[in-house]
Amino acid sequence: MNWQPEIFYLPVGFVLAFLVALIIREKVLAMIVEADFVRPNFKGEKIPLAAGVVFFIAIVYAVMPLFFIWSSDLRENAVLYLLAMAGATFLGLMDDFWGSREASGLLGHFKALLRGRLTTGALKALGGGMLALILAVQMYPGNIWRIIDSALIIALSVNLLNLFDLRPGRAGKVFILLYILLLPAALGSSEAVMATMTLGALLAFLPADFKARVMMGDAGSNTLGIVIGLTAAASLDGYYRAGYLAMLVIMHIITERYSLTRIISGNAFLNYLDMLGREKNP
Repeated sequence: MNWQPEIFYLPVGFVLAFLVALIIREKVLAMIVEADFVRPNFKGEKIPLAAGVVFFIAIVYAVMPLFFIWSSDLRENAVLYLLAMAGATFLGLMDDFWGSREASGLLGHFKALLRGRLTTGALKALGGGMLALILAVQMYPGNIWRIIDSALIIALSVNLLNLFDLRPGRAGKVFILLYILLLPAALGSSEAVMATMTLGALLAFLPADFKARVMMGDAGSNTLGIVIGLTAAASLDGYYRAGYLAMLVIMHIITERYSLTRIISGNAFLNYLDMLGREKNP
């Protein structure tokens, strides 16, 4: 893989995705409001839901002009990321539109399924798992163990970002943290380019999220999660890979038993990071 072109496309892709997301953000939000797909925020103001569709839309537009000059490796990887983001956005939108809060957590949704009731959460988890497996097979054809752990990394990364999307800007901050941690391993690869473009789109979106003017929704958090999952599955190896997967499993075990928001609010440092950039609740 050529190091220099991939490094060059990091800032180019970042700026392009940031500008496209910034240009389309308010137009997409206005479209959602016009369709009356809104919910009240903590102030009681009705704000657009599933506004995270901005990420996929922005990346599609930002990738298009670069597609003609990218290497075949970058183009193939971009198609894989776009397929993943499209699937994650669709599954998230389904849950945003039709989701019920009667069941919560992965165990809650699968318990409901065992009782004969299909929830959007279970459908999203099953569909997301199948999508993760398809992506893993495409990334590591013939390598059964790498396919299994890659599918787990992708699927659990998607759900991790979804778990954090309970307060304005929280899922975005987790994406930024994981991006920073993964960048050294991904640097110089086409995965780093796509992850960086997603970061650009996210940073254009976050000011509205911090001010509680929008709800990212599963359409956004799922998309951020699948980008992180793909990047981790493609870039990490050895102990780093095992450590990342172990972290995902531990986080899911913890959140099945305890409230993530209570854990964060009960720790001064985590609460400071959580509130950073956000308006305080009255």
